[in-house]
Amino acid sequence: MVIVQTIWCKTYAAIIDEVASHPTLAQALGFSKRTISQGQYWERRKLLGVLPFLLFFLALVVQLIRLGVITGEQLIIDSSLLAAWRKQDPGARWQKYAGKPAVFGYKVHTVLCGQSDLPVFALLTPAQVHDSQVGWFIILVAALIFQFSVKVVYADAAYFDRRMFRVVHDILHAHPAIHYTLRRQGKRKLATLFFLDQWQRLVTAPRTAIERHFAWAKRYFGLKNFQCFTLLRVMQFALLIYIAILAIALAAVRYQRPELHRSRSKVIAHL
Repeated sequence: MVIVQTIWCKTYAAIIDEVASHPTLAQALGFSKRTISQGQYWERRKLLGVLPFLLFFLALVVQLIRLGVITGEQLIIDSSLLAAWRKQDPGARWQKYAGKPAVFGYKVHTVLCGQSDLPVFALLTPAQVHDSQVGWFIILVAALIFQFSVKVVYADAAYFDRRMFRVVHDILHAHPAIHYTLRRQGKRKLATLFFLDQWQRLVTAPRTAIERHFAWAKRYFGLKNFQCFTLLRVMQFALLIYIAILAIALAAVRYQRPELHRSRSKVIAHL
């Protein structure tokens, strides 16, 4: 029920009314005679925790791997800030950037398959956690869980870290295409060299895919529009959004419309 709510972008009250007024939908969701009230639905959803949604997310990735949609040869990693719903959220933290407004909230760290632009792993942390602290870990977990034969890992300068290079090069035996920021005066002089300019062009182009992914997930799936608090509840919400993204892709492929795998409204209309 909560997955249907996420895919259809319904509020709690709207999904309760939808299920109560459509017996066929209620039966498909497992209800026999009586449906559920909004209060019961809220409490049971909260008690589910994170693990069922994580396992369901991983199962969808496996299905898309079997269908050949996700290959894992090219992995892209990045994070995006999510502003907290409440100012008193105990799980959220402040993240400050030079020249930019500070954000109180969370970070969703995501590993994307470069061939399909679909997420294969995600982790939510408080906003102040630096990308380099968790980047190497989620790349390693994603590659080992799904047994990917990774050829290249794309990342921005925030992941320029020894642990990241060791995981990508020594363990995964892949090429680390990680952007390098030239900040010091001596390094700035090297920026005029041709090979460094070409390297920046090489690693910048694939990373735009994950930036488009975050913009698309926030706009069309409501990744930024959560109304919950605490780290576990927001992690549950983020996993549901990614489950919805993968479910749309899986439905598009199974109905032989793979070109629609990133179009939520068209897939729902087609079904």
